[in-house]
Amino acid sequence: MAMIDFFNLKEELTQIIETDGSIGILTHKNPDGDGLCAALAMQEIFQNLGRDADIILEYPAPDQYDFLDGKKRTKVFSEHLYYKNLILVDCHEEERVRNCAPLLPTANKIIAIDHHPKGELIENALTYIDTEMVSAGAIIYNLFQEEIRNLPKDSANYAAKAFYTTIINDTDNFLNRNVDRETFRICSELMQHNIEPGEITEQFLLSKSASTVAFVGDVLGTIDTYDQDQILFIHFTRAMMAERGVGNEATSKLIRWVKGTKEMLVAVSFQEVNETRYRLSMRSNCINVNKICVKYGGGGHTKASGCEIKGSLAELKKLILEEMRPEIAEFLGRK
Repeated sequence: MAMIDFFNLKEELTQIIETDGSIGILTHKNPDGDGLCAALAMQEIFQNLGRDADIILEYPAPDQYDFLDGKKRTKVFSEHLYYKNLILVDCHEEERVRNCAPLLPTANKIIAIDHHPKGELIENALTYIDTEMVSAGAIIYNLFQEEIRNLPKDSANYAAKAFYTTIINDTDNFLNRNVDRETFRICSELMQHNIEPGEITEQFLLSKSASTVAFVGDVLGTIDTYDQDQILFIHFTRAMMAERGVGNEATSKLIRWVKGTKEMLVAVSFQEVNETRYRLSMRSNCINVNKICVKYGGGGHTKASGCEIKGSLAELKKLILEEMRPEIAEFLGRK
């Protein structure tokens, strides 16, 4: 295993493009608008450079990515798949690729590109991590700026739409505090390829069925606050999803609906996985929620992270309150 710099990353990717050997692109479990769309943009660039690359997912791409032909451009993992070269996007840990992990031991070369804090590196992988970048897609954009400028108009437009989606995903449409000058520089350059930001935002974030919107209302009805509204919890169960007839795509980014709630310092969403397990998603602008999630086998960013924990909803709410209260007290003590 080895960490590499930006220059060497481009060299290694160029070598993959210029030599023979199948190419597979992976992202993390439960792919989001950064990992999957960064992979789609990379695939488009590679194809225009004369190299085919497969994007392999655990399950079919959600409908949310139909505007980028997500289902048509991806494959679902199966045991017979093999790739000489593997590129991991928006992750660098074996645990995060979950069901696609059997592809790793058989690959001759593995390159991981990420902007999450450094975790357990994959053995024999060349890993590049830049936690200052707004999205993994932004890293890939910077790697291939020159190639993108030389793409045919339709391909450049497609790649630009995909890159822009990585940014609105990881900034929550520019609401998060990771937005900086570099973010807007990249977006400004993407505009040169005739993208329509409002249309992309509508297709990616706002195009929801009536049943999904009703489900969001059900979830918001579970709001529970603690400590003078500083801590806010929401939750949803499989029964709630079944009642509205919605799938996992309806559960994406539910916390964004409570963002900006007055007095709130931390928000946590509890998603029922089964009778004894919940998937937690945490957001905060004041404490390091990644520190808590890593403790329970999860991870992410300092201000946005997640994990899965065994226990009942009541038990987990109590546990997370015990974890968060000292962190919030320390934060308030520094103010």
